[in-house]
Amino acid sequence: MGTRRNNLIVMGLVVVLLGVAAYFIFIRQPVAESTRLGLDLQGGVSAQLEGSQTGGGKVTREEMDQAADLIRQRIDRLGVAEPDVRVQGDNQVVVQIPGVKNPDEVINIIGDTAQLGFYRVLATQGQDNVPQADVSEVKDEIRSDLKDEDAFNEGDRKILFEQSPSTTGKGSVVAGYVVNNKPDLAGDAVQQNGATVDFPNGKREVGIQLTREGGRGFGDLTQEIVNEAVSTGQPGLLAIALDEDVVSAPQVREPILGGQVSISNDGLPQGLPEAEATQLETVLNTGALPVNMKVIAQNEVGPTLGTASLTSGLTAALVGFALVLVLLVVIYRALGLVADLALLIYAFLLWGLIVAIPITMTLPGIAGIVLSVGVAADANIVIFERIKEEVRRGKTPRTAIAAGYDKGFRAILDGNVTTLITAFILFALSSSTVRGFAVLLVVGVVLSMFTAIVVTRALLGLLSDRGVHLSPGLMGVSKQSIGGQQPQRVR
Repeated sequence: MGTRRNNLIVMGLVVVLLGVAAYFIFIRQPVAESTRLGLDLQGGVSAQLEGSQTGGGKVTREEMDQAADLIRQRIDRLGVAEPDVRVQGDNQVVVQIPGVKNPDEVINIIGDTAQLGFYRVLATQGQDNVPQADVSEVKDEIRSDLKDEDAFNEGDRKILFEQSPSTTGKGSVVAGYVVNNKPDLAGDAVQQNGATVDFPNGKREVGIQLTREGGRGFGDLTQEIVNEAVSTGQPGLLAIALDEDVVSAPQVREPILGGQVSISNDGLPQGLPEAEATQLETVLNTGALPVNMKVIAQNEVGPTLGTASLTSGLTAALVGFALVLVLLVVIYRALGLVADLALLIYAFLLWGLIVAIPITMTLPGIAGIVLSVGVAADANIVIFERIKEEVRRGKTPRTAIAAGYDKGFRAILDGNVTTLITAFILFALSSSTVRGFAVLLVVGVVLSMFTAIVVTRALLGLLSDRGVHLSPGLMGVSKQSIGGQQPQRVR
C-alpha cells in the first residue's frame, strides 16, 4: 500500500489542493458569483452583426464563416466561455454571450474591424485636464487649429485624436495629430499572435513582434522620423492608431530596429490601463475581420432553460451522488467509507477547478459532472472487487489491497483512456453546448484517476499504519466465501 512517507506526502498534497480550491470558491469572490453559468441557465447578451465590403460590395459565405471564427476567438480571449456564434443568412452573424458584465465593451470588440496603423506625426496640438463633458468641444477646437497648419492638406492628410487620463488625476488629455491619409506602415506588419501584455519596468505595456518585412519597414519609418526631428529641431512622434483612434504617440529618439515594439503610457504610474491593454492585445492577436461588421441589433436574452432546469439538474446530480455514497458503504463497508471520503474530495476539487479555470456551467456540463462521478465510483468498484477476490483466495487484507490496486489499475486506465478519446472527439466535432459536456467529462475523468487510485490507496495505507485491522467482514467479504481457510487433512 506504499510507504508511510509516500502516503503522508499524498495526503499533504490533497490538503493543499483543498485549500487552493476553497480559496477560489469562497475567498477570491463571493461564492454566489464564483461559478460561471452558461447561456441556457442564466441568459446573457445577444447581438446581430451585418457584414459588408468596403465600397458596398457583396460578401461571400466564406468571408462570413471566417469572420464568425475570428469573433469566436476574440470572445474566448476575453475569458467568456461557451459563446454561441452562428452565421445567419448571407451576410449576418448572430452572437450570444452568457453572463457578460459589460455588454457594450464586448460588442465593440467583436464587431471592430480593428485596422492597426503606424503614422508619422506631421503636426500636433493638445490640452490637459479636459472634463469629460468638454471633450467633444475641445476636439473641435484642436481640429480647427490643426487645419490651419501648413502640414495639413485637405484630401492628403487627416487628423486623428488620442484621449487618455490626465497625470494630475483631473479630466483627460486630448491630443490631435496631423497624419497621412494612409498608414505609413500597415497592421499586417505585426506577427500573428505577436502581441503580449508585459510588465518590464513594473508598468503595463503591450509588446508587439513585427514580421521580418514589417521590422524593416518600421526601421525605415523611425529613421525618417529621427532625420526630420534633427532637421526641424522638433520632437519626432509616431502615432500608433487602431482604426481612427490613436492608442499611443511616443517620441522616437532613435531608429527602432529588430522588429520589437512596445506600446506604453509613461504618463500613468501603472502604464497602460488594464482594460485598454487587454483589448489591444485581443484585437491585435486575432487580426482584422475580413469584412466590415456593423451591429444592427443588441439586446439581453433570458436563460433558454431557466432556473427550474438548473435546480432540477443540480438536484438530480446531488441525489445521484448521495445514492452512490450509500451504495459504496452498503457493499464495501470500510472500503466504501474510504471511497466516499475520496469522492467527497473529488467533488470539492472538481468544483475548485471549474471556478479556477474557469469553466462555464451548462446543463450538458452538469450531465458531464454526473457521468464523471460515476466514472470515479466505477474505478473504486473495479479495485475493490479485485481486493475482495484476493481476500476470498485466503490472502491477508494488506496483501489483498496491494494486489487489488496493482491488478485493477490496468482495467481502470484502459476504460478511462477510451472515455477521454470519446470526449476529445465530441469536443472537436460538436457545438458549444456539447463541448461543455466534453470539457467537464475530461476534467472529471482525469481528476477521478487521482482520487480513486492515489488518494484511496494513501488513505488505506495510513489506516493500516495506525493499526486499524480491516477484517474480511469490514471489506464486504463473508467468511463462507473465503476459500482455503482450513486445509483438508488426510487421515
